[in-house]
Amino acid sequence: MASRRVLLKDLKVGDLKKILEDRDCEIDGKKSVLQQRLRDVLHQEGEDPDTYLFEMDEDIKSVLRNMMLENSGNLEEKMLENTGNLKKHLEEKIMENSGNLEEKMLENTETKMSENSSNLEARVIEKMLENTGNLKKHLEEKIMENSGNLEAKMLENCVNLEERLENKLSETKQQLDQKIREIESQFALLSSKTDLSPPGAADKNVGEVNSSPNKDVKIKEGKESPACSVAGDKEQHSIRHTTCETKMRMKPPQFDGKTPWPNYLCQFEAAAKTNDWSMDEKATALTLALRGDATDILQTLSSAEQADYEQLIKHLEMRYGQTNLEHVYHSQLKNRYQKPSETLKEFQVDISRLVRLAYPATPEAVMERLAVQAFLDGLRDGETRQALILARPTNLVDALTRALEFEAAKAVC
Repeated sequence: MASRRVLLKDLKVGDLKKILEDRDCEIDGKKSVLQQRLRDVLHQEGEDPDTYLFEMDEDIKSVLRNMMLENSGNLEEKMLENTGNLKKHLEEKIMENSGNLEEKMLENTETKMSENSSNLEARVIEKMLENTGNLKKHLEEKIMENSGNLEAKMLENCVNLEERLENKLSETKQQLDQKIREIESQFALLSSKTDLSPPGAADKNVGEVNSSPNKDVKIKEGKESPACSVAGDKEQHSIRHTTCETKMRMKPPQFDGKTPWPNYLCQFEAAAKTNDWSMDEKATALTLALRGDATDILQTLSSAEQADYEQLIKHLEMRYGQTNLEHVYHSQLKNRYQKPSETLKEFQVDISRLVRLAYPATPEAVMERLAVQAFLDGLRDGETRQALILARPTNLVDALTRALEFEAAKAVC
């Protein structure tokens, strides 16, 4: 198959369109437009448009295709040229006729206006009245139709929303029931493990302490902590540990300094209340619960301070507590906004946490108002914020519930 090498300036319209079509470019326009378009493509490919040679096949189909494309380009140019000429001619003719018509109308207007003014006015008024009546009737029909459709749509959306909310509540209830069952099973397992501890272990330890020489140990009955008078800090610690084990029904969690101190202290106090510990027993249990870096604090305390529950709490509070950090949490709360990937529930939980840390001594009612305002200020969606402002929620839980309902309704609509 013969081929020829052709410069860009020598390409015909058909060749230009074929080359542009092979390069997935537009093939509409005049020859000059096609040449400039191909020139830009060659520049992008790093070629010199003035010296680049194109390989052109000379098969019959290609020749016919080029002829067709060239003819179509020429025809398009001719049509555009004729269209321009025709448009120009028509504009000139229209302008000429418009001038003649305007003169004719001005001549006839003066004679006809007085004759037709009364008739025209009457016809215009009649037509306006007719059109007004038709328009009024059409608008009433359209309003009735749209009202019916809107009412049906609102009822359908309400039903769908109610079904979705019921399904969501049912699913949430099932999940909560499952969690409760898991917690109950874990608690039952923990209780069974506590009940299965050797019953004579504590009595054996106490017996060993009572049989030690030069030791006077008096153990009171009931809920009072045992008063142990023993020589030596090591033996005194052993007796307190033995007594604590005899009264323990729920084991407190361990503290390694990584868990937030206020949260851990609530858990420890709950376990101490359940086990009915005295202050000495609470001090012993807290000392035994320390792990990791938290045990380093024992090196800074004397034996008397280690046995004093209030001193232990004071030093742990100073090291791991959040005292004197209210201004930090206040700043975090002020600059807290809902993140793009954060759900409303996650945002509400963090707002509640920051409010309680920033205003620890504030009354509950005032704290709820501050939490609601911080929740509104930090919402990412403006429509949800406006809806909550109009709803005026009384507390943070109410604000979260209304926000979830509004977003669910907006998703359905």
